[in-house]
Amino acid sequence: MIVALRGTLARWDEDRSVLWIETGGVTYELAMPPFAAEWVAAHRMGDEVQVYTYQHATDRQPVPMIFGFPRLAEREFFRKFIEVPDIGPSRAIRALTRPVSEIARWIESEDTRALRTLPGVGDRTAATIVASLHGKLVQEALLRDRDGTGDETTPPDVRSDAIAALIALQYGRREAEQLVTEAMRERASLITVEDVLRYVLEGQARGV
Repeated sequence: MIVALRGTLARWDEDRSVLWIETGGVTYELAMPPFAAEWVAAHRMGDEVQVYTYQHATDRQPVPMIFGFPRLAEREFFRKFIEVPDIGPSRAIRALTRPVSEIARWIESEDTRALRTLPGVGDRTAATIVASLHGKLVQEALLRDRDGTGDETTPPDVRSDAIAALIALQYGRREAEQLVTEAMRERASLITVEDVLRYVLEGQARGV
Protein backbone atom coordinates (compact mmCIF):
# COMPACT_ATOMS: atom_id res chain seq x y z
CA MET A 1 0.00 0.00 0.00
CA ILE A 2 1.19 3.52 -0.80
CA VAL A 3 1.20 5.39 2.52
CA ALA A 4 2.86 8.66 1.49
CA LEU A 5 4.02 10.50 -1.62
CA ARG A 6 6.63 13.22 -1.98
CA GLY A 7 6.87 14.95 -5.31
CA THR A 8 5.98 17.95 -7.46
CA LEU A 9 2.56 19.55 -7.26
CA ALA A 10 1.41 19.19 -10.85
CA ARG A 11 -2.32 19.99 -10.89
CA TRP A 12 -5.18 20.87 -8.59
CA ASP A 13 -8.84 20.53 -9.57
CA GLU A 14 -10.74 22.30 -6.80
CA ASP A 15 -14.18 21.43 -8.18
CA ARG A 16 -13.40 17.71 -7.94
CA SER A 17 -10.95 18.08 -5.02
CA VAL A 18 -8.36 16.11 -6.98
CA LEU A 19 -4.59 16.61 -6.73
CA TRP A 20 -1.88 15.44 -9.13
CA ILE A 21 1.61 14.76 -7.77
CA GLU A 22 4.51 13.87 -10.05
CA THR A 23 7.28 11.76 -8.56
CA GLY A 24 9.90 9.60 -10.24
CA GLY A 25 8.44 10.22 -13.68
CA VAL A 26 4.99 9.01 -12.59
CA THR A 27 2.00 11.27 -11.92
CA TYR A 28 -0.43 10.11 -9.24
CA GLU A 29 -4.03 11.30 -8.95
CA LEU A 30 -5.24 11.72 -5.37
CA ALA A 31 -8.73 12.37 -4.08
CA MET A 32 -8.33 15.00 -1.37
CA PRO A 33 -10.79 16.08 1.33
CA PRO A 34 -12.40 19.46 0.50
CA PHE A 35 -10.80 21.03 3.58
CA ALA A 36 -7.39 20.50 1.94
CA ALA A 37 -8.08 23.33 -0.53
CA GLU A 38 -6.58 25.80 1.96
CA TRP A 39 -3.39 23.73 2.21
CA VAL A 40 -3.09 23.48 -1.58
CA ALA A 41 -3.65 27.24 -1.93
CA ALA A 42 -0.58 27.82 0.25
CA HIS A 43 1.57 26.19 -2.47
CA ARG A 44 2.35 26.91 -6.11
CA MET A 45 2.36 24.52 -9.02
CA GLY A 46 5.83 23.00 -9.20
CA ASP A 47 6.40 23.08 -5.44
CA GLU A 48 7.59 19.90 -3.78
CA VAL A 49 5.01 18.60 -1.35
CA GLN A 50 4.37 15.52 0.74
CA VAL A 51 0.99 13.98 1.38
CA TYR A 52 -0.05 10.96 3.42
CA THR A 53 -2.13 8.50 1.46
CA TYR A 54 -4.65 5.72 1.82
CA GLN A 55 -5.08 3.29 -1.05
CA HIS A 56 -8.39 1.51 -1.55
CA ALA A 57 -9.60 -1.16 -3.98
CA THR A 58 -12.42 -3.68 -3.92
CA ASP A 59 -13.60 -6.61 -6.05
CA ARG A 60 -16.24 -4.33 -7.55
CA GLN A 61 -13.71 -1.56 -8.11
CA PRO A 62 -10.36 -3.25 -8.76
CA VAL A 63 -8.66 -0.05 -9.96
CA PRO A 64 -7.15 1.43 -6.78
CA MET A 65 -8.19 4.87 -5.59
CA ILE A 66 -5.66 6.91 -3.65
CA PHE A 67 -6.85 9.36 -1.03
CA GLY A 68 -4.46 12.06 0.13
CA PHE A 69 -4.10 14.12 3.31
CA PRO A 70 -1.71 16.94 4.28
CA ARG A 71 -1.10 15.45 7.74
CA LEU A 72 -0.68 11.94 9.09
CA ALA A 73 -3.29 12.52 11.81
CA GLU A 74 -5.87 13.35 9.12
CA ARG A 75 -5.12 10.09 7.35
CA GLU A 76 -5.57 8.18 10.61
CA PHE A 77 -8.89 9.94 11.24
CA PHE A 78 -10.01 8.89 7.74
CA ARG A 79 -9.12 5.27 8.49
CA LYS A 80 -11.37 5.36 11.55
CA PHE A 81 -14.13 7.26 9.75
CA ILE A 82 -14.51 4.70 6.96
CA GLU A 83 -15.07 1.97 9.56
CA VAL A 84 -18.47 3.51 10.35
CA PRO A 85 -21.21 1.35 8.82
CA ASP A 86 -22.38 2.55 5.39
CA ILE A 87 -19.58 5.14 5.09
CA GLY A 88 -17.10 3.99 2.50
CA PRO A 89 -14.01 5.91 1.39
CA SER A 90 -15.69 7.86 -1.42
CA ARG A 91 -18.52 9.03 0.78
CA ALA A 92 -16.15 9.80 3.64
CA ILE A 93 -13.78 11.95 1.58
CA ARG A 94 -16.66 14.09 0.27
CA ALA A 95 -17.97 14.64 3.79
CA LEU A 96 -14.71 16.10 5.10
CA THR A 97 -15.45 19.73 4.36
CA ARG A 98 -14.41 20.84 7.86
CA PRO A 99 -11.07 20.33 9.64
CA VAL A 100 -10.61 16.93 11.26
CA SER A 101 -10.23 18.49 14.72
CA GLU A 102 -13.62 20.17 14.40
CA ILE A 103 -15.42 17.02 13.22
CA ALA A 104 -13.74 15.00 15.98
CA ARG A 105 -14.95 17.47 18.61
CA TRP A 106 -18.49 17.21 17.24
CA ILE A 107 -18.33 13.43 17.56
CA GLU A 108 -16.83 13.48 21.05
CA SER A 109 -19.47 15.96 22.22
CA GLU A 110 -22.22 13.95 20.44
CA ASP A 111 -23.25 17.00 18.41
CA THR A 112 -25.30 15.27 15.73
CA ARG A 113 -26.77 18.60 14.63
CA ALA A 114 -23.32 19.85 13.61
CA LEU A 115 -22.50 16.53 11.94
CA ARG A 116 -25.60 16.90 9.77
CA THR A 117 -24.00 19.96 8.15
CA LEU A 118 -21.49 17.65 6.44
CA PRO A 119 -22.39 16.61 2.86
CA GLY A 120 -24.21 13.28 2.75
CA VAL A 121 -24.71 13.05 6.52
CA GLY A 122 -28.34 12.86 7.64
CA ASP A 123 -29.99 12.07 10.96
CA ARG A 124 -29.38 8.33 10.89
CA THR A 125 -25.80 8.62 9.62
CA ALA A 126 -24.92 11.26 12.22
CA ALA A 127 -26.23 9.01 15.00
CA THR A 128 -24.29 6.04 13.59
CA ILE A 129 -21.07 8.08 13.43
CA VAL A 130 -21.40 9.07 17.08
CA ALA A 131 -22.26 5.52 18.15
CA SER A 132 -19.27 4.10 16.27
CA LEU A 133 -16.57 6.67 17.06
CA HIS A 134 -17.46 8.40 20.31
CA GLY A 135 -14.54 8.03 22.74
CA LYS A 136 -12.09 7.08 19.98
CA LEU A 137 -11.16 10.53 18.66
CA VAL A 138 -9.71 12.32 21.66
CA GLN A 139 -6.32 12.93 20.02
CA GLU A 140 -7.90 14.15 16.80
CA ALA A 141 -10.09 16.57 18.75
CA LEU A 142 -6.90 18.09 20.19
CA LEU A 143 -5.28 18.82 16.82
CA ARG A 144 -4.22 22.43 16.45
CA ASP A 145 -5.14 24.48 13.39
CA ARG A 146 -3.26 23.60 10.23
CA ASP A 147 -0.21 25.74 9.56
CA GLY A 148 -0.06 24.97 5.84
CA THR A 149 3.13 22.91 6.09
CA GLY A 150 1.73 19.49 6.85
CA ASP A 151 4.06 19.15 9.84
CA GLU A 152 2.85 17.43 12.96
CA THR A 153 2.31 19.49 16.08
CA THR A 154 4.77 19.67 18.94
CA PRO A 155 4.15 17.46 21.98
CA PRO A 156 1.28 18.81 24.08
CA ASP A 157 1.32 20.09 27.63
CA VAL A 158 -0.78 17.29 29.07
CA ARG A 159 -2.69 19.17 31.77
CA SER A 160 -3.49 22.31 29.77
CA ASP A 161 -4.39 20.41 26.61
CA ALA A 162 -6.63 18.01 28.53
CA ILE A 163 -8.43 20.99 30.06
CA ALA A 164 -8.76 22.60 26.62
CA ALA A 165 -10.20 19.37 25.22
CA LEU A 166 -12.84 19.17 27.96
CA ILE A 167 -13.80 22.80 27.35
CA ALA A 168 -14.21 21.93 23.66
CA LEU A 169 -16.54 19.14 24.80
CA GLN A 170 -18.75 21.74 26.51
CA TYR A 171 -17.37 21.46 30.05
CA GLY A 172 -16.95 24.72 31.98
CA ARG A 173 -13.37 25.82 32.60
CA ARG A 174 -13.55 25.44 36.37
CA GLU A 175 -15.08 21.97 36.11
CA ALA A 176 -12.53 20.93 33.48
CA GLU A 177 -9.63 22.11 35.62
CA GLN A 178 -10.97 20.26 38.65
CA LEU A 179 -11.57 17.02 36.76
CA VAL A 180 -8.12 17.00 35.17
CA THR A 181 -6.35 17.90 38.40
CA GLU A 182 -8.14 15.16 40.31
CA ALA A 183 -7.52 12.59 37.59
CA MET A 184 -3.79 13.27 37.48
CA ARG A 185 -3.56 13.21 41.26
CA GLU A 186 -5.47 9.92 41.56
CA ARG A 187 -3.66 8.13 38.73
CA ALA A 188 0.02 9.00 38.31
CA SER A 189 0.24 6.70 35.28
CA LEU A 190 -1.81 9.15 33.19
CA ILE A 191 1.04 10.59 31.13
CA THR A 192 -0.70 11.44 27.85
CA VAL A 193 -3.63 13.70 27.05
CA GLU A 194 -5.59 10.73 25.73
CA ASP A 195 -5.01 8.80 28.98
CA VAL A 196 -6.27 11.72 31.08
CA LEU A 197 -9.36 12.31 28.98
CA ARG A 198 -10.27 8.64 28.80
CA TYR A 199 -9.99 8.38 32.60
CA VAL A 200 -12.11 11.50 33.11
CA LEU A 201 -14.78 10.59 30.55
CA GLU A 202 -15.07 7.02 31.79
CA GLY A 203 -15.44 8.32 35.34
CA GLN A 204 -18.16 10.72 34.22
CA ALA A 205 -19.97 7.91 32.41
CA ARG A 206 -19.95 5.87 35.65
CA GLY A 207 -21.22 8.88 37.56
CA VAL A 208 -18.04 9.13 39.64
